[in-house]
Amino acid sequence: MATGRNDPCPCGSGRKYKQCCLSNNEQGEARWRAWREAESAVVTAVIEFAGDTWGEAFLKHAFEEFYAGSPDPEDPMTRGQWEQLFLPWFAFDFIPRPPKRAKQTASWPVTTLAEAYLSAHGQHVPAAEVRLLRAGIEAPLSFMVVTSAEAGKSVDLRDILLGDVHHVVERSASTSLRPGHVVLSRVIADGDLAIMSGLGPFPLFPTSHQTVINYRERFLRPGGPVTRTAVKAAAPEVLGLYHRLVHEVLHPAPLRLQNTDGDPLAPATLEFKVRCSVRDAFDRLKLLTLANDDDELLDDASWSESGELTAVDLVWSKWGNKLHREWDNTTLGNLSLSPGQLSVSVNSTKRARKIRRLVEKHLGSDVLFLRETIESVDALLEAAKHGGSPGDDASAGPSFEDTPEARAMLDEMSRRHWEAWFDEEIPALGGVTPREAAKTRLGRERLEALLAEYAWRDEAGPRNQFKPEVAWLRERLGLPGV
Repeated sequence: MATGRNDPCPCGSGRKYKQCCLSNNEQGEARWRAWREAESAVVTAVIEFAGDTWGEAFLKHAFEEFYAGSPDPEDPMTRGQWEQLFLPWFAFDFIPRPPKRAKQTASWPVTTLAEAYLSAHGQHVPAAEVRLLRAGIEAPLSFMVVTSAEAGKSVDLRDILLGDVHHVVERSASTSLRPGHVVLSRVIADGDLAIMSGLGPFPLFPTSHQTVINYRERFLRPGGPVTRTAVKAAAPEVLGLYHRLVHEVLHPAPLRLQNTDGDPLAPATLEFKVRCSVRDAFDRLKLLTLANDDDELLDDASWSESGELTAVDLVWSKWGNKLHREWDNTTLGNLSLSPGQLSVSVNSTKRARKIRRLVEKHLGSDVLFLRETIESVDALLEAAKHGGSPGDDASAGPSFEDTPEARAMLDEMSRRHWEAWFDEEIPALGGVTPREAAKTRLGRERLEALLAEYAWRDEAGPRNQFKPEVAWLRERLGLPGV
């Protein structure tokens, strides 16, 4: 809410607002409004100048250049939203590259349109607009990460390509931007006053931060420190990268579900006919488990009155884990033996093929494969939304996962997972471990982007035991708090 003239001043001085900060705030508001109006006037004037000087073919060419490489140039749902980026880009970044054999292009400018307009009409342009033109010509279109935002007032940005930091006065976008967002824009400053001009219509998630870092290190860094001139010259590539990242946000790739071996998720049940006794089959299949003690394996087994084994479940396991090095073992599937029958449940096609070979190897002529049933992954996802599995009885009592023992076990697994994370080679960190990354400037920058991504996932996703404590990770790595 706006502070009333007779209200206590928000600065905490104890004086009335009208007697303290009101005058400075009114002056700041007037400066911001004048700078915004100058930006609007300049962009409009440059566009009119271009249309009057070079005509409709020139404007059409600019439009085609703006959307060059964009996967969605004709999308009617988003086309209008690009205008806020296109107009300042047209004024400050577009340098026409006439197509070969095009007619009437000899007079097209070889500089940005803002430079051409300033050269042609600068002597007749108000001083504030001249300052804005010159500042806009120098300001590159770049990727910025939001470091903080005060809704309705301002946004703090760090230029990912150049490393510059900016405090911009921003009334509208500051209500929706939040720390971790990656935006495309230019910052035009007049002394200590700065605004964003040409803000990309779609803010990107923290996952895009690593992609921008990779682009900078590969294409802008090899020649030495990244300069404003280099980023200005790279405007077509920067715009093209933004188009691609926006397309990935608007049209995300289908979710790829996989197990802890990295195999695509495909829940399957294999059924076999068994010609030997349950005990005989058990003795031959128990080699698929990691247990050494028959008593442990038979703890929950069923027996006949005569003492014959009639049913037993086995857990097919292996030592270690491909994706989680801190895990002691991995459960690959579950086997259920009963008279004349064997049922095996696994979660991938690869494991299904392997367990069939193993069962047939160990049981030989005493087993006959009957059928394999593939379960719908969509049904599993739908059931997960409701906290169960297909066919679950909603009236059943609490599951094992809800018991104190299970929670304690999961807490311990989570602790071990994140303790091991510090020494894992992380692809997003360039293939180095978090401890190693924390020792270099580039590594710390990548860590900041990765931890911002973790924090967003923690807030957006359902509660699970393995969500990271980002503040704790930052503290252990010696990164400043946020």
